[in-house]
Amino acid sequence: MESNSPSLFHQIGEQSNDIYFVYDVTGNKLKYMSPAFETILKYSPAIIVNKPHAFLNSIHPDDRDYVSGHFRECLNKQTTGRFEFRINSGEEIKDIRACIYPIKEDGKLVMIAGTAEDITLVKSNILYAEKINARKNTMLDIMAHDLRGPISVIRMIASGIEKEPQVANNESIVQSVSYIQELCKRNIKLIQDLLNQEFLESAEVDIRKERADLVWEINDVINYYKSSAEILSKTFRVSSNKEKLFMQIDSLKLMQVMNNLISNAIKFTPENGVIEVDIVEKPTFVEIVVRDNGIGIPDDLQPYLYDKFTRARRPGLNGEDSVGLGMSIIKTLVELHGGTIHLESRENEGSAFYITIPK
Repeated sequence: MESNSPSLFHQIGEQSNDIYFVYDVTGNKLKYMSPAFETILKYSPAIIVNKPHAFLNSIHPDDRDYVSGHFRECLNKQTTGRFEFRINSGEEIKDIRACIYPIKEDGKLVMIAGTAEDITLVKSNILYAEKINARKNTMLDIMAHDLRGPISVIRMIASGIEKEPQVANNESIVQSVSYIQELCKRNIKLIQDLLNQEFLESAEVDIRKERADLVWEINDVINYYKSSAEILSKTFRVSSNKEKLFMQIDSLKLMQVMNNLISNAIKFTPENGVIEVDIVEKPTFVEIVVRDNGIGIPDDLQPYLYDKFTRARRPGLNGEDSVGLGMSIIKTLVELHGGTIHLESRENEGSAFYITIPK
């Protein structure tokens, strides 16, 4: 397209793999669109020269209101914006990151300039890494539960053998049984240390928010617990009042919160118990509830639950150790999202953690 834009902006746009554009607010038309537009979207920018709103047809239906909202904000509030959305490029869905800037003359908004880059490959790699990490954490919890049980049983049997009268007089057998007990003790500690270290390291990185479907993310985590429900002797359920729910979140960190709340629920819920996750969209925030019908948390321990190295820490129903940092880290990660977390619990009736994330 021909351009009346500043020559420097034009020259950069002509050479860049990213889209550069200038929109004339007063004339309601595009003044400049760089060649990368056709490369990324697979059709000529001439189609939208005099009908810029026709571009909305290329945007994924779930993202159209979101993109329109950013442009309205730029027009009405004259503020810059940086956001991500998806487009239909031929038969392919692509992820785009756009930046838009209001251009003023004599204090009046006259143009909107901006750039847009194709981040499909980057998003795909990030999503893959996040899925692998979430599944790794889930599998670690399941594996730890699966290994800790048999090892504890072996240790208990060895302790029983050691007390038998005929064994007590045989120094060789006594030594062997003691060796078995020590090995069991070390391996249980090794499993717990591994989980603790993984959990602590997960909270050391700053959050990086991106637009993600919260319902899909949570279901992806829960599906792995469901697939191991028989091993864990628990029933897992998810419900949501929306089929899709897009939000600006660090999905890696927020799913770590989910993993650890569910892991805690597993530790304190007896066999054949039920663990539920409810997702509810409300006008200004989204509420996530993780609920179980386990042993609950005594009233006298609840005020200290989110303290570091809290006095509220207790061993799990199968003797699982607790460092006392878990809930403190969970609270920190939730608050980094601008959210809150609170508890409702009664002894022997279960617990429910309510997380709110602002929209």
